[in-house]
Amino acid sequence: MIELAPGNVRMALDASAAAKRDIAELAGKVNRAKRPDDILTDSVIDLASGPMHCDLSPAVAGDRWEKVIAAYEDCESLADRWNDLEAEAESVRVAAVRKGAEALRAGKKAPSVAAAILDAETALESCSLVLTESVADLRKARSAYNALWKDRKFLTEYRDSVIADFKEKRAVAAEAFSAVAGAIGETRRRYGTLHDLTVNFLDAIPEESYEYLPMRGTGWAQAGLTASLDVLRQQVNETDSLFSGDFLTLPLGEIADVAEELAEDRKGPQENHFSPTGIVSSRMII
Repeated sequence: MIELAPGNVRMALDASAAAKRDIAELAGKVNRAKRPDDILTDSVIDLASGPMHCDLSPAVAGDRWEKVIAAYEDCESLADRWNDLEAEAESVRVAAVRKGAEALRAGKKAPSVAAAILDAETALESCSLVLTESVADLRKARSAYNALWKDRKFLTEYRDSVIADFKEKRAVAAEAFSAVAGAIGETRRRYGTLHDLTVNFLDAIPEESYEYLPMRGTGWAQAGLTASLDVLRQQVNETDSLFSGDFLTLPLGEIADVAEELAEDRKGPQENHFSPTGIVSSRMII
C-alpha cells in the first residue's frame, strides 16, 4: 500500500471533493435540461400526422405540409442528438471519477475536468433549448397549414379541382360498369349452361355425391351477384342530384337555394322506394 505524506493526503482529498462537487453540479445541470420525451410529447408528434389534402389540392397545401414534416424531422434529429450528448455527459462523469480516484491513490492533485464538465452541461442545455424552439417552429408550420382550411380562395380552388376529377371518374366508372355488368351476365349464363351439360345431361357427377356439393345457387349462380349489379346499376344511372353527386358540384352561390328547395320537396310524407327486385333503392327517403 502506498503511504502518503499528510500534505499530499489533504491535497488529494481536496481535489477529490472538488471533483465530486463538479460531478454533482453536472448531474444537476443534466437534470435541469429537459429531456426530449418531455418536449416532444404525443400532442406534438400528432402535429406531423393527418394531412388533410390530397393530390388534387392547390400546390400551396403540399408546400406547407412539407414544411411541417421538415420541422418535425428537425425535432427528431435534435432528440437523437440529445441522447448522444447525454451519453457523452455520462462519459465525462465516469472519467472524472476515475481520474479523481487515480490522483487520490497517487497523492496528487486531480486534473481539472471543469472545462469538460462545462462543455457537457452546456451542450445538453443548449440542445434542450433548440429542441424547444424547434417544437415552436413545428407548431407554427402546422398552424400555417391548418389556416388553409379557413382560406375560402384555397378551398374554392381545391373544390373546383375535385369537381372536375369527380365528374371524370364518374364517367369512367359508368363506362367500366357497363362492360363489367355485361361480362358478368354472360359469365353467369355460360356457367348455367356448363352446369346443365355436365350435371344434368352428361350425368358426370354421381347423385350421392352431388347432394353434398354446394353447387346450387352458389358461385356464378348466386343471386347476390344479380343483387349487387342492380345496386351498382342504379347508382350509375342515378338521376336524383343528391345521390348522383350533381348537387355537390353546383356553384357555391346556388347550393343554399337548391338545398332549401330539395328540403321542401322532402318534407312531405315519408315513404320507402323499392326496386322491382326488392332491393332498397338509393332514393329511399329517410
